[in-house]
Amino acid sequence: MFIFIAILFIGIVYLRIKLPMIKGKMGEKGVAATLAFLPKDEYVTLNNVMFQSGAYTTQIDHIVISIYGIFVIETKNYKGWIFGNSNRDYWTQNIWGNKYSLYNPIFQNKNHIKFLIRKFSVMRENEQWIYPIVVFLGTSKLQLYGDCECVLWLNELNSYIRSHSQVVMSIDECHYISSLLQCENVEDKEERKAHNNNVRSAIYHHEISVNNGICPQCGGKLLLRTGKYGNFYGCSNYPRCRYTR
Repeated sequence: MFIFIAILFIGIVYLRIKLPMIKGKMGEKGVAATLAFLPKDEYVTLNNVMFQSGAYTTQIDHIVISIYGIFVIETKNYKGWIFGNSNRDYWTQNIWGNKYSLYNPIFQNKNHIKFLIRKFSVMRENEQWIYPIVVFLGTSKLQLYGDCECVLWLNELNSYIRSHSQVVMSIDECHYISSLLQCENVEDKEERKAHNNNVRSAIYHHEISVNNGICPQCGGKLLLRTGKYGNFYGCSNYPRCRYTR
């Protein structure tokens, strides 16, 4: 009986640790399955790719390369209420009165795009045709403010992508860009694990800076300000730096 309880306890702890990762993978697979319905003669899809440039890495859930442009997609599988502002660094997840902070997924996705543009010249050449998308799944309810046009539900994803109808490249060019990205895709499991550890470390140091009243983007001071939606902290170097919390 004691052994059974011990095994059960270990199983519960393990599940609690792995559950966010499992949900994330399930969400990515759901988006990948949805994107698979896009016509193959117009769209090329890459799923779960990671790139490295010097000491920096970035992991991107999905990239759709099409004759109508390039769509960089971030997947979020949350539950509860999600409150956010497109210009704020962090959003809030509320689950039965318990509140948690999550990094603004719009910012997160824009950082992915900046990385791609810096690393790949072909992405710089097509920068004006790159579109960010954040897809929410699960049972979450969204209450967002600001410019959140790129935040979608899964059932809106393909319709949004296909709403872009101006042809900007050939399907051969799409396959060429896809091959360049796939050649740089990091597939080594240890390197991907190191990337996840680096992300957690970056979040920790970000929070340390903010808690000490220092802007994590430029090193300026964080000043208490009053805006349309209430009080917030803004960087003293505004408008050069637009960091808010």
